Amino acid sequence: MPEPLLRVDDLSMVYQRRAGLLGRRAQQIRALNGVSFSLGAGETLGIVGESGCGKSTLARCILRLLRPSGGRIRFDGDDLLALPDEGMRVMRQRMQMVLQNPFSSLNPRLSGFELVAEPLRTHTAMSRMEMADRVASLLAEVGLGVEFMSRHPHQLSGGQAQRTALARALALNPDFIILDEPTSALDVSVQAQIINLLLGLQRQRGLTYLFITHDLSVVQHISDRIAVMYLGKIVEETSSEAIFANPQHPYTQALLSSTPVPDPAADRQRTILPGAVPSAANPPSGCAFHTRCPQAMDICRAQYPAARFVARSHRVSCHLYDESA
Repeated sequence: MPEPLLRVDDLSMVYQRRAGLLGRRAQQIRALNGVSFSLGAGETLGIVGESGCGKSTLARCILRLLRPSGGRIRFDGDDLLALPDEGMRVMRQRMQMVLQNPFSSLNPRLSGFELVAEPLRTHTAMSRMEMADRVASLLAEVGLGVEFMSRHPHQLSGGQAQRTALARALALNPDFIILDEPTSALDVSVQAQIINLLLGLQRQRGLTYLFITHDLSVVQHISDRIAVMYLGKIVEETSSEAIFANPQHPYTQALLSSTPVPDPAADRQRTILPGAVPSAANPPSGCAFHTRCPQAMDICRAQYPAARFVARSHRVSCHLYDESA
């Protein structure tokens, strides 16, 4: 079996915050707590969960924009946390990121040509003429004409801006792209266009995606596998088909029950979770979901469940599948 392109083992991220009178008391916020998964070349792994569950922190740790507190990240056999800064700079040519709001990641002072050519200027020795040809080719690949080379971000629609950001991410021919809510700021019709574009680019270039979103209807169409996160942990991971056909974790079941369906006459059983996501600064004991879980048991309040395989390639962290419970 081939080695996965990306392997994350027991990743944790703890922020330190000052609290109390005059900030005298140190407070720990555990954004990630033992996250593990692997991702094969050419695959798409969707990461879903409510806001604040640690999805974006995970993305930034993988790219080492944040330094994790613990764990291990291996990319194509290299330990990213052991690489020196220069080695990581070279590695980032193979790893790119597309953010939720393109207008926050595109410099408003730069033209489309300058935005897309920026990584080429930083990492290659291309002449300006070579860069112009390369930028025109990249823009055409994402569905934009050469006239967009002279346009600035304020002259672009949301979809055009996201296509420009994607062209810039493709400039160095990466193997792996993290897509952090790439469609949530777009109209529904434009979302479909961007998803189709991403799927086409993946087929043509053999790209590997980590697709982060809270929109289950979107992640279903693009992901091979889906990992569900809750308060810094992955609680369920399996194929996209299995998640939607047979969700096992009570949190996943609640998420799916809240997803709108196009048929208003469809008979659905809604699961309404009480309360809100607990604070990462003061998480509950045991399973963090027990404060909202309709099937919580005494053991859930005292002990966090280990990850278990309930079917082939279907991993769940829940005491409902613990025979000793």
